[in-house]
Amino acid sequence: MAIVEGFQQEIKAKIIGFNAPFFISKAGSAHIFEAEPIDKRISFLNEIHAVKGVAGLQAVAFKPAMLQSQTFSDTIQVLQTKDSIVQRQDIFGVMFKGVDQNYSFDFLQKNLVKGRLLNTAKQDEIVISKAIAQKLNYALNDVVSVYYVKNQPILKKMKVVGIYETGFAEYDQKLVYASLPAVQQMNDFGTSISLRPLFDDKQLTIAAEVQGDAQKLIFDWGVGPEMYTAYRIAALKDTTYQVKALKVNPSTGVIEQIDQAQLTIQAPRPITYADLILDEAGQPLILIDGTTHQAIQTKYGPVHFYFKDGTGTKAQFISGYEVNITDFSALAQVQKELKEILEMRPVNGYLLQVNAIQDIEADLFAWLSFLDVNVLIIVVLMLLIGVINVGSALLVLIVLRTQFIGLLKALGANNRSIRIIFLYQASYLILRGLVIGNILAAALIWIQYQFKPFTLNPEVYYIDAVPVAFSWLHFLGINVLTFIVCMVALLLPSRVVARISPIKALRFQ
Repeated sequence: MAIVEGFQQEIKAKIIGFNAPFFISKAGSAHIFEAEPIDKRISFLNEIHAVKGVAGLQAVAFKPAMLQSQTFSDTIQVLQTKDSIVQRQDIFGVMFKGVDQNYSFDFLQKNLVKGRLLNTAKQDEIVISKAIAQKLNYALNDVVSVYYVKNQPILKKMKVVGIYETGFAEYDQKLVYASLPAVQQMNDFGTSISLRPLFDDKQLTIAAEVQGDAQKLIFDWGVGPEMYTAYRIAALKDTTYQVKALKVNPSTGVIEQIDQAQLTIQAPRPITYADLILDEAGQPLILIDGTTHQAIQTKYGPVHFYFKDGTGTKAQFISGYEVNITDFSALAQVQKELKEILEMRPVNGYLLQVNAIQDIEADLFAWLSFLDVNVLIIVVLMLLIGVINVGSALLVLIVLRTQFIGLLKALGANNRSIRIIFLYQASYLILRGLVIGNILAAALIWIQYQFKPFTLNPEVYYIDAVPVAFSWLHFLGINVLTFIVCMVALLLPSRVVARISPIKALRFQ
């Protein structure tokens, strides 16, 4: 009971440590890692905080990415020739989890083996697991290459500031912690715009490029809202263009500004399309190609473009809210109250859903529930063995005391009083066995809890040592159940006393 209860508690604690008992996301999301973005500005968050048993809410965001290993030497074994040493790099897929300053780092702090927790105000720090560090040859304070996909593959450099190890391979081999703003920037959450020059169809155009949700957007180029996403110009000259992206708030019906972008042009003189120098593909010859500064070559010298892209609304969007609770046993009641608050209440035109951890990790919890069946089978078998052993012991006592039984009957004792004598003797044996067994069990539980001499393979069991959890309820329950079942079972073998004849018993050798 102690091992199974400890195992279940340990696995549940690790699952909840990586996630939370509940996850609020957009309705229809299949898994938390695949949740569509939601606007974190939910008007009824206070109602969720007020639910009895809710300990707090944590805004999180997820993003799949690839980590590239440091360069390391590897030996290639070749038959019949000399082994070769090569330099190589590995790529490993992970899941980024973005958290902010309100996130509870207790679980991560408990399992941190090197370094420190990340600073959620910085976008270039990550905390990885020891398994990932070993697989990719990472060390503390290494600057690593992170590849992720938006409209195209993007490389981002991030620094390893902490390494954790839980022994829970299911998550240790895939979860990387980063700041929430960093993961929001990696995703296409929200809407943001940027201004870029276009040179298609032999025309000079300033176009507003939209990242993220572009539905129902309108633009203001300085002359009022309109639908046009581009502005055609006659020549490139020293000037600054600015555009604002607007959208109607579905809740209030008011037009709101969601982003703005700016483009500054510096040219030696007014440049027309005919003044551009083109490459073999018919595109302007690029001299500088950066994210904030570009330059192209013309007949009269370079034209410089300076970009000031909008920050957009990505900071308003997250994958969902994790909901922590004070008592895991109250999970069903809290979930019921959360559903009453969330369901059928639209947020910016969509509905929300709340998923319990048993639904998110259904396979793991189903596996844990099977352990209860195993415990039941083991307890029944051990009770059966106990009944057989104690019954055999009682029969031996009766046989060895046959003359004693005959003497008592000859003196006038009835069968019931004699049976009670033997049942008292049997109860003494049972209690003695229980005391010895409990002392041994308590000693083993304490030794394993303190020193963990019995280990496990974490790749199979998700933990590296046999867990134990002592419960007075289980302790008393097993002892009382064992005593009662054995004593009731002894009523049958004790009836042998009634069959013993006093005359034969006194002659028995």
